[in-house]
Amino acid sequence: MLHYTFAENEIEITEKSAAQDTTFTIAVKSEEMRTRLKQVRHFFEENKDYTDVLFYSRQDGTYEVIVRHDQKHAFLIHAFRCKCLTSLRWA
Repeated sequence: MLHYTFAENEIEITEKSAAQDTTFTIAVKSEEMRTRLKQVRHFFEENKDYTDVLFYSRQDGTYEVIVRHDQKHAFLIHAFRCKCLTSLRWA
């Protein structure tokens, strides 16, 4: 299993797993972090698999990100590359 940490003063992430996917609710606390999250979104919107990671912007400024289970590691790794996460580790 892949565990991650994030800078709580810049972003807040909650995770809920379902049968076929995982839903991340993300609250961004800085404009710099919003830019980083947009880089993650752009990466997955530009690939040819349109259902791997779905981003939804909410009116309250948070994001809902639905990730297929087979793409969860790819999503977390790319979020780490874009500096949305501060660490990743296998447990």
